[in-house]
Amino acid sequence: MNARGVAGRRQTEQRTGRNVWRTMKTVLLLVLVGELGVALYTSPALSVKQVIVEGTVLTRPEQVIREIGISNNSSWVFLPMSRIAHRVQLLPTVAEAVVSRGMPGKVYVRVFERQPVALLLTKDGGYWVDEQGVAFWQTTQARGLSIIRSEAQLPVTVGRAVQNKPVQTAIEILHRYVPEYRLPVAQIVVDREGNLCLNMKEGLPPVKIGSSVDLPQKMVRTAELWAQPQIVRQAEYLDVSCVDKPVWKPREKKGAM
Repeated sequence: MNARGVAGRRQTEQRTGRNVWRTMKTVLLLVLVGELGVALYTSPALSVKQVIVEGTVLTRPEQVIREIGISNNSSWVFLPMSRIAHRVQLLPTVAEAVVSRGMPGKVYVRVFERQPVALLLTKDGGYWVDEQGVAFWQTTQARGLSIIRSEAQLPVTVGRAVQNKPVQTAIEILHRYVPEYRLPVAQIVVDREGNLCLNMKEGLPPVKIGSSVDLPQKMVRTAELWAQPQIVRQAEYLDVSCVDKPVWKPREKKGAM
């Protein structure tokens, strides 16, 4: 064997030795990382010791803690934050949740609850609903909220959006158009046929909206009529159900024959 062949074989052997040593170091490193991970996961010093719930009014803190399912021996280091937040958001009253670590052993759950737009009254009970139409709190107390009264049979599931177009339209009116046009709406009545009527505060004339069709145009007509005090003072009711021909009925004068 010539000198070049001997040198080549030595280089091959050296390269093979380096590859074997590199592989061994990689294996040892992986074993070390694995043992470190197990130690962190099982260490009592790095377990969850306290869960602090913030931002709740309707939601009970113990309800949140029960929902997230964190036990005393859960690892503080390896908590699945996004999964825990998702569990909290399954509660009917919760719109969003943010989960974060504090000092070792402490976990913070910040809850952002749903905000009511109206009290929905049905034949089976009452519910607070948010701007998306989600019924999240069963109650008959308005507490200053406008009321949506449904005269038709209406199935409602707490924690889910109400699947009824006229009711969703009523929520849109309260959330969007009432603030925009400053309409003093106290209650929206949805009749059995799905027609809507806006009952105003302080005995002011109601506004018949009709169906949900052409809602933006109907609300513009309502705002135009409501901007005329002489009409509001004299009207028994306003009717914009035919958007091209809005009308109003004068009040009957007392003592008229």
